[in-house]
Amino acid sequence: MCTIREARLPNDKPVILDYIVALQRYESFLEPNHLIDHAMAEEYFAYLLERTQKGAIFMAEDEAHRPIGWAVVYEEQSEAFIRADERRFAYLAELFLSEDGRGSGSGQKLIKACEDWAMANGYATMRIDLLTRNAGAARAYAKAGYLPYCHEVKKRLLPAREETLEELNVIPLHPVRAKRLPLSAA
Repeated sequence: MCTIREARLPNDKPVILDYIVALQRYESFLEPNHLIDHAMAEEYFAYLLERTQKGAIFMAEDEAHRPIGWAVVYEEQSEAFIRADERRFAYLAELFLSEDGRGSGSGQKLIKACEDWAMANGYATMRIDLLTRNAGAARAYAKAGYLPYCHEVKKRLLPAREETLEELNVIPLHPVRAKRLPLSAA
């Protein structure tokens, strides 16, 4: 059983920075263009703090009050061609659970906390972006009632830049054990 609370800054900052790096590390296996270092985490955290002036940061804790995840929601604005009543929307920018928090319903509780914040602040809709290959996130959001809205596609036009040894050694990557799928499932 977990509880959800608003982040207590600056006390929660170190664990939040670790969560940012951990999510980047995970997503780099899905999309290798992700940066994985604490300088990036600091920069992104500063960006999120600015954005959450019209938003909120939530933390999930276990029974012993140890952090097991977090979520960030803030206001976003759509293009002028969207109806005025839905142009301003809540955007769930971050959702991450540590290994200890996965499978416990904590993700759904974090989503609900963000939705509650959005409704209390008058937003008619909430949106979430995710990497196409992140099937686990897609299942979690579908379970919470989210439907596909927009499909963005990408094509590499120039060869991928080779990373320097310094960039590759910023944070050691640990292999993630993947389940082997039968060829018919691929």
